[in-house]
Order: sequence, then structure tokens, then C-alpha cells
Amino acid sequence: MTLYHRLAIGLLLASLAACAPWTRVDPGSRNESRHNDYTLDLPLGWVKRTADTNDLFVTRDGPALNYIVVNRQPHDRKLPRTKRETRADMLPHEVAELAIAEWKSSEATANLQVLSNVPMMLGGKPAVRVHIRYKNDRGLPIERVMVALVDTKGRLSIQYEAPAIVYFQRGLADFDALVASVRFVPAPKTAGN
Repeated sequence: MTLYHRLAIGLLLASLAACAPWTRVDPGSRNESRHNDYTLDLPLGWVKRTADTNDLFVTRDGPALNYIVVNRQPHDRKLPRTKRETRADMLPHEVAELAIAEWKSSEATANLQVLSNVPMMLGGKPAVRVHIRYKNDRGLPIERVMVALVDTKGRLSIQYEAPAIVYFQRGLADFDALVASVRFVPAPKTAGN
């Protein structure tokens, strides 16, 4: 192999590494800020997808085994299945009802069982925490926890999902720590204030 070929292969490998779709979350890349709206701390040791339509997508053992997804959407963006919208004045239990209706309208989660549905605070704002279990098409029990809220900027949801056997409990503390780390950025003051 000539020097030219070695150099070309080296450059190709370097460029592929630079375009890697996943990056490991370490202490220096843990804090995330999104939309000049909120910040949160990602779980250490998980990996983050660098190109995703969601605000954030992280996994510890691979997307088929566990993941956390964070998504902020405007109120007028309809939910994909029920085609419903959210409003800034919705109460947390109404947000939970919308999420459950959305999940039940999907064939994959139509057999869901609601394990809990409780109000909570997220970054100082009223929110809801919904915990469900369903079986996938192979009969494997899957658990999902979603923490969500609506405010004047839209809806924010943080969702964790993993097989109920082993993986769900393994990542639940990391999910709870991520949720506890959410902080909303104060709106900038205008010249008249």
C-alpha cells in the first residue's frame, strides 16, 4: 500500500469519526441548553444522538433496550395520531389524558396499562408524571414514564422507556435525576421593565 493510499484511508476514517451519530455524555458535555428556554443535565455514561428530530435523544444500552427522549413543541403542532393540540391553560391532568389517548391510538401501545398518573413540579412549573406498561408485538413487557407540562411556549415532554425486565429499573434513577435537573431560563427583560 502506497503512502497516498494510507493517507486517503486515514482521512476517510477521520472524516467518518467526525460524523459519528452518537457521542458519549461525559462531565464536560453533560449540561444541555435548548431553545433559550430550558437546561438539563444528561446522565453520565449514556450516549447522545447528535442528529435527531427531537431536542434530545439519549440511550445507555441502545435504543432497543432503553432511551430518554426530550421534546419541546409549539401548541399548534398537532399530536401525530389524535391530531389534537395543546393550550397554555391546560391543567396537568388534561396533558396526561392527551398523552394516554395518543398512546392508545397506536397499535404498538394500545394494550397499555396506566400504573400511575400523578401531578408534580418540573423546574418549578406544574407538570404530570404518567407511568405505563404495555407489551410489544413479541409479548415483552415495556415500561414508559413521561413527565410533561404545557406553558406559554408550548409543550415539553421527557420520556423514558425500557423493557420492564432489568433495563427499566437500571435507568430509572438516571431519568429521575435528569428530570430533577430541569431549569427554565427566565425570559429576557424588555426595555420598559
